[in-house]
Amino acid sequence: MYELKFEDKVKVWRDLRNQLESAARPFDLLNQFVKSLPRSSRKENPWDPKSVAEPWHLIENSSFTEYEIALLCAYTLQLTDRFSEAKVEIHISKDINKDENMYLVYLDGSIVLGYNNEVFTGNSIPQSIVSQKVIQLPPLH
Repeated sequence: MYELKFEDKVKVWRDLRNQLESAARPFDLLNQFVKSLPRSSRKENPWDPKSVAEPWHLIENSSFTEYEIALLCAYTLQLTDRFSEAKVEIHISKDINKDENMYLVYLDGSIVLGYNNEVFTGNSIPQSIVSQKVIQLPPLH
């Protein structure tokens, strides 16, 4: 997706959202998509509320920070009919055992995307993962 023209990126993203509407395992499908995105070494400041990029600005990127990937996951879910009413949050978290930062997407407090690049239920996340800040995303439509 990252090498495409903007209009083609929009189409790929729309096709993904359309597939999520009826997929038997929509979170796995979304997870596979984001795993294929190129990672960026750019620094982000997720603590700054102004750093929350709009969905259309995100898909212009040719590579993505871990925070931007979490945002893209959240926006992708929000822009489907299937998950448009869900409560979507990004948890800026830290694994205190490994001193590792991560950005986890919570859907209705029960589904978690982004931990070890897999899909988990909220109660299966280790207790060593501590949410330091929760960003509640307002509905997009």
